[in-house]
Amino acid sequence: MIQAVTDAASPRGNEDRFGYSAGAAWVLDGATDLSGFDLEGRTAAWWLVEALQRELQNCAAEGADMDAFDLVTRLSSGAREWLYQKFGMTRRTVWDALEQASSALSIVRKIGRRWAVIAFADCPVLYRQPATGEVTTIVNEGFSPVEQRSLEAFEQARRLEPRAELKRLSELTRPVLMRNRLLMNAEGGYAVGAIRPPPRSLVSEYHLPEGVEAVAILSDGFSRWFDLFQLGSSEELFQQIEAGQAAKALAELREVERSDPDGRGFARFKTHDDATCFYARLDDL
Repeated sequence: MIQAVTDAASPRGNEDRFGYSAGAAWVLDGATDLSGFDLEGRTAAWWLVEALQRELQNCAAEGADMDAFDLVTRLSSGAREWLYQKFGMTRRTVWDALEQASSALSIVRKIGRRWAVIAFADCPVLYRQPATGEVTTIVNEGFSPVEQRSLEAFEQARRLEPRAELKRLSELTRPVLMRNRLLMNAEGGYAVGAIRPPPRSLVSEYHLPEGVEAVAILSDGFSRWFDLFQLGSSEELFQQIEAGQAAKALAELREVERSDPDGRGFARFKTHDDATCFYARLDDL
């Protein structure tokens, strides 16, 4: 069984993508760049995930023959070449925006008889442990300190201007967000999908235990269900997804978001975010 649900929050288009091929599945979650520059009515992040999606569809199936770093490097170079062809190389404002753009991503791929996960930024992967039945969440640990700094800056901004709306709080937090972005794909920083690949030191792979039957790959807009809004545990969300009720979980998530439009109950930079869930039984990939 393979199923997916995705929902766009931005009027400029969904910056999430998902896909699968023989022996691979993935979710991409574009992070809107801070340049404010639009390319044909879309953000640079929208175009980046479009380019990465095209490249994944071309090479994910043969990615089992590459190590994780080589696969990610090919994705970056392929995306860059496609964007060069699309937009040319002469407009500095275009390339400033595209070089800022980034994408969280998780790729689940088969290597020999085992399955492995590449996880960048905040696209978690859920699976059930064969031995215990416990649901385990795979996240990129290197991203957690960066995310924590952003949230602490947000809370400080709220203390300075208690009545401010989310847009104003995001403006106050922007310097911290800009500093965090300097760590993208930099030594000692954190890995993202981008037109320039991360260094080898930031690229690792998590090998799933033998006997895992299914995975759920989530963008952070969907994982908010359990890790921000606490509508239930990751176990309960996985159960809903297994039962074909991912759309129901998304509706629950949107309802609680609408009840907290200023982020007072749940600190976040957007009232809504693009949300994607991809579920697959591994035997079907």
